[in-house]
Amino acid sequence: MTERRQHPTLSDVALALATRRSDPTSKVELSLNAKGDVQISVDVTDPDPKLAADQASALFDVLRAKYPRENGSAVNARDI
Repeated sequence: MTERRQHPTLSDVALALATRRSDPTSKVELSLNAKGDVQISVDVTDPDPKLAADQASALFDVLRAKYPRENGSAVNARDI
């Protein structure tokens, strides 16, 4: 006789989803606004918020230097 396989319960699924580990993901978005200036969005995910802020700030500063505003101003992330 074929043995029936027991399916996981809703509680089992909820527990598995709640305890699964996922790698932090970071992203950078560059877009052009109506003036033709590059708009920069930096999102750094790290368990340590200070480290995440430092990494995001440094990356923003590099990108701002690479893509200055049309008027030539380059605002540093630490100035915001």
